[in-house]
Amino acid sequence: MKITRIETIWIDEQPNTCWVRLHTDDGLIGLGETYYVPRAVSAMIHDVFANLLLGRSAFDIESHWNNMFSTVNFFGFAGTETRAISAIDVALWDLLGQHTGQPIYNLLGGRSRDRIAIYNTCVSYGRYRDYHTWFEGHSGALARDLLADGIKAMKLWPFDQFGVSLGGPIGQRAGVGAVGPVGHFLSKDDLKKGVSYVADIRDTVGDQMDIAIEGHARWNLPVAADIARALEPHDVGFLPMSPIRGPRRPGTPRPGSGPGSLRTRELSRERWRDTFLPSG
Repeated sequence: MKITRIETIWIDEQPNTCWVRLHTDDGLIGLGETYYVPRAVSAMIHDVFANLLLGRSAFDIESHWNNMFSTVNFFGFAGTETRAISAIDVALWDLLGQHTGQPIYNLLGGRSRDRIAIYNTCVSYGRYRDYHTWFEGHSGALARDLLADGIKAMKLWPFDQFGVSLGGPIGQRAGVGAVGPVGHFLSKDDLKKGVSYVADIRDTVGDQMDIAIEGHARWNLPVAADIARALEPHDVGFLPMSPIRGPRRPGTPRPGSGPGSLRTRELSRERWRDTFLPSG
């Protein structure tokens, strides 16, 4: 099964998503996707990766990954490059699943559970006005509605609004409210206001709803620690707050004492290994 054509797609209704379709000589088409800067991802795929893939076997998934990563690691892998690799990798596994008639989890060693917990990222889209509901002060009502739909965990980002904004236009991309320099000061009133969204959930539905707070790396470590401490009485599930980059040094404090206060912007398994394994 040879790869014969590579197609990249993005649409106005989803301006941040890039879909990749790998066509093969036996008629199967593998589908992958990635998020953000779709035109840059498309250029990376067609200008850099296509000549590594076209005419080669779609079964050589690990070989393709190593070739792509080694190529871009020469000039820096962590960005559009990794997004493009991810989309292609997903499409290759999709092809293998179609060819064998097996779900991909079987090809990866079989499932270890038959269900997995989910959470609702409280954005607005179409008729769903989740972001507007909680941001306008009705996070408890939103939690009640989500529970009625069988959703038992939700994520919101009540502290972004107090961060430093960009010194210029912010554009129209998804997440523009989260974009900005790292903040070094959060007033007590703003801290209380941010916590109030979480308190409203607890006051409305108690501990029926698990809560996550997205920090978007907007705050330095001391402020992130203040936020985490202020949220501790409300039993927040996880809290990706800190803008720390690189391996965490021994003795470096983690903000808060909750079960998950970690980084979500690491790209590659090596970076995640640095995050979770002790240094030294």
